[in-house]
Amino acid sequence: MPVNANGMPFDMSHIYASGNVAADMLANVTAEATGRVLATRLYNLTEDKGMKDFLSFLIARDTMHQQQWLAVIEDMGGLNASLPIPNSFPQESEAQEHSYYCLNTSLDKPLPKGRWSEGPAFDGRGEFTAKEQPDILGQEPVLGPARPGSGAQQEQIEGVVPPVNGPV
Repeated sequence: MPVNANGMPFDMSHIYASGNVAADMLANVTAEATGRVLATRLYNLTEDKGMKDFLSFLIARDTMHQQQWLAVIEDMGGLNASLPIPNSFPQESEAQEHSYYCLNTSLDKPLPKGRWSEGPAFDGRGEFTAKEQPDILGQEPVLGPARPGSGAQQEQIEGVVPPVNGPV
């Protein structure tokens, strides 16, 4: 039986699949993005040239894999053809009144405006709106921008992303 470098049998227990090709391709993109974030963080932590070369290779491969999985989705007609996942569920059975509103969980602030909170939905089938949620408990978290070299998106480092307590 095939084994990994530690002698553990390859029994496919580490493979995660939903059985839905579109969902699995999006999960693969996410997994590759997470791997790339980790590799960039390690790259920024080391001064060893050999390790930087190795991590640079891994970062490049994660780029390839992200693009590869996105190309599969494109071959399936793109995100619009794939969404919602599963697209085989009858839309008339969905409680569609909840499909396109953002629920504001801020203490006393209006929902920040953004592509995700107003205007046409990505799928072209709905319009994003906002709803206020009453009786919110707790304090608003105060978060600073991400550190350069942390593997965050540029917008997070510059502090121009919607707040964490935004849409739900």
